[in-house]
Amino acid sequence: MDWNAFLLEQFASPGKLVGHLSYILLVASMMMRSMKWLRVIAISAGVVSALYGYFFLLDFVTVFWEVIFVSVNLIQLLLLEIENRRAKFSEEEEKFIKAALANVERAHAKRLLRLAKHLEFESGAILTREGELVEKLLFVISGAVRVDKAGAMVGVCGHDDFIGEIGFMLGTNATATSIVTNSARCLSFDHETLRNMLSKEAALRHALESSFNRNLVGKLVKSNKGTGPDNQSGVTQ
Repeated sequence: MDWNAFLLEQFASPGKLVGHLSYILLVASMMMRSMKWLRVIAISAGVVSALYGYFFLLDFVTVFWEVIFVSVNLIQLLLLEIENRRAKFSEEEEKFIKAALANVERAHAKRLLRLAKHLEFESGAILTREGELVEKLLFVISGAVRVDKAGAMVGVCGHDDFIGEIGFMLGTNATATSIVTNSARCLSFDHETLRNMLSKEAALRHALESSFNRNLVGKLVKSNKGTGPDNQSGVTQ
């Protein structure tokens, strides 16, 4: 057998290239974090596969099921777009979405924000205590929060910062004490309720975990700038 000719026929002939393209698009759709783009690329894969089945395979079973596949995805894409357009947010919620869920569909962000409580804290309020259980994940909308560890100040949190994210991610007690120094407004999420939701919503979980990581790096940078070389412990809660 001439393997070069065989491989050329299987992978480089015009008809086979169309077939390969349909599978490449299908694989690419599975790599999308955005549900909108997943649907768009999946529809493209279905259209190409239907054309391949009709013009090259002359297989009308393939064409029929690809048309069904494309139709279902078009309907789901339309429903998602309607949900996105209907999703309305307050100014504070928009700040949270911009900082934490920038690449998430607004319809999905709305589901998450239904769990949030809008809270206001006066100066001196203690949000977390070092060594104690953390039950709420907080997102600072406005105000300032001092972070103490072993009785010494190690950093300051402000707008767009999370408080309690390490306790949420690892299920551990607070590693620092957080004290409001200037009246603060926050979005509050109950740990258990949020975990239950994120276990079913992979896109939201990935987006939130990524924002935790970005925020932790930002707080560490600010902490190290504000402390000396002998006290670069960073900000953790």
